[in-house]
Amino acid sequence: MLKKRLSSIRTPHYRHIIPDALIILFSTYASLFLRVGTDRANDFLTDLHKFALIILGVRLAVFFISGTYTILWRYVSTSDVLKLTQSVLIASGAIISLSFFLPKSFGYIPRSIYLIETVLTLVGLLGARIVRRVKFESRHLDQIRYGKRTLIYGAGYNGKTLADRFAYDVNEATHLIGFIDDDSTKQGLSIAGTKVLGNIEHLSDLIQHYSITNIIIASNNMPPEKIRQVLEVVRPFNIRPRIITRRLVDENIAETEIIDREIQLADLLNRPQKNVNLKSIQEMVRNKKVLVTGAGGSIGSEISRQILENDPSRLILLDHSEYNLYQIDRELRVNSAESEKVTPLLVDLKDKQTLFSSLKEIAPDIVIHAAAYKHVHLVEFNPYSAILNNVLGTLNVLEYCAHSSAENFVLVSTDKAVNPAGVMGATKRVCEIMTAAFAAKSNKNFCSVRFGNVLGSSGSLIPLLKEQIKKGGPVTVTHKDMTRYFMLIPEAVSLVLKASTIARPGDICVLRMGEPVKILDIAKNLITLMGYNKSQIEIMFTGLRPGEKMYEELYLRGDELKTEHPDILILTNGDMDTENFSAEQTLDTVKKMILSAHSSQKEALFILNDIVKSTYVPPDSNRTESDQVNHLIGPNHKLH
Repeated sequence: MLKKRLSSIRTPHYRHIIPDALIILFSTYASLFLRVGTDRANDFLTDLHKFALIILGVRLAVFFISGTYTILWRYVSTSDVLKLTQSVLIASGAIISLSFFLPKSFGYIPRSIYLIETVLTLVGLLGARIVRRVKFESRHLDQIRYGKRTLIYGAGYNGKTLADRFAYDVNEATHLIGFIDDDSTKQGLSIAGTKVLGNIEHLSDLIQHYSITNIIIASNNMPPEKIRQVLEVVRPFNIRPRIITRRLVDENIAETEIIDREIQLADLLNRPQKNVNLKSIQEMVRNKKVLVTGAGGSIGSEISRQILENDPSRLILLDHSEYNLYQIDRELRVNSAESEKVTPLLVDLKDKQTLFSSLKEIAPDIVIHAAAYKHVHLVEFNPYSAILNNVLGTLNVLEYCAHSSAENFVLVSTDKAVNPAGVMGATKRVCEIMTAAFAAKSNKNFCSVRFGNVLGSSGSLIPLLKEQIKKGGPVTVTHKDMTRYFMLIPEAVSLVLKASTIARPGDICVLRMGEPVKILDIAKNLITLMGYNKSQIEIMFTGLRPGEKMYEELYLRGDELKTEHPDILILTNGDMDTENFSAEQTLDTVKKMILSAHSSQKEALFILNDIVKSTYVPPDSNRTESDQVNHLIGPNHKLH
């Protein structure tokens, strides 16, 4: 073991050994003069010469074995001081023990000299290393002073770590001016030699007084409202704040590393991302054949990723877009094991015969239906295509599941199905109704999961705003007061999968989305995060488009049932009046609507409206029937 330890030790450089040797020898002789005085020192000098060689040899040997010479002097830290102290004390113990076994003919020196020498050696060695660090830092001080003038928000451990990094690394080109912190007990104190200058209320004044060009948020789990407050303050100064977070390096050791990154929109959500216990998901998916429709879309692709992580026997990726299917198939089939598990199917769900024949041999156990047309204004201008894609496609998948060995069907729905204002929401509401109807007919575990917008989905608001900002504007916002609910895609998908393990046949699972966010605030924050200010990027208000709402209506009415997960609530029986609901009659009406949509007959829109009105109980009981018709169909498809 010792041999292995010795072989792994780096050979020390002579520039480290020589100063240490001189300090040890000086301490040895100085301790003699301090112990006996100059008058009697000559009586022991001859013997001390012999002992000095032993002291020097033992100390250097211990330093070498203990790894003391692996410490980089310019970066000496508290842990390095403790390591050096430990080595000095171990060497002193060895020297004192050895002195008892030396023959009397070797000579004699007072044993108290060993203790004095220990103190002098330790002080000398530490002093040499500290001087080296101070010299290194002072040499680069001028370079640091010309770096980015920086404030750190958060005078805790993360802030201290960051300050040390700036002091050590000239390449950071950062001149740390000070800290700000909301803890009143830290005001006026110094952290790593840098003063806490104030709190968030003083930020604007500090930026102006010290000509700050860089701000870093270094507080763990800072609330989104605080981050938004920072953005509001720095916006006029055209400063692009950064944030540091911790990332788990090794799950077994729980080791973390600090990452300096740009602030992301996810940091600004009113709803912080939460972890989901995936044990029940693993039990549902493991060794099962799982079909994901719309697998190439933003939600479908993330569902596919998370499903594959939970060890299904087979993952079937279905999409009618060749490019989207190619992308997700290429991503997931990275090795031979996954290559055998993953099956891509290029199928249009509207083609019932092809769908059934494609799935006949595969026979999936679980079907997660994420395929749909989702862009509100496009669907509003193409209502018949939307009815065929969203409703007919879902009907075909449901019929396959009802007459096959499939155990579970999960419809990925939307909060726009709540009291729908346009064709997209109405078609998704019809899909929820059909899911409940098939659950009642087949008594299989068919359910729907309803949630709002997700950040970063393809063709959604955020990528569009980013593209407009990159082009120099203008940024288009529908209305200054328009709000939406947002969630991160990975969390939304985890909750969808979790909900599918909780729901009973016909249930609609509703995900808590937190508080709504103003679209205007998102646009302003994006402009700041991308390094611009309001004078550089114009914001233009365009007005509501067909099928859009100013506010997403309250998707939680208060009568939902709680579940084992705090962010998943249940609406039983598809949120319908079960006394007046007939599954067979509803499905017959849906098929009539599909038939009319095939020939682009306006009758399809009448039927769509009738289905939604007759089965859905809107939370706004004051809305008249006429208002409901106009609100659903929109200005392009008025029925009167």
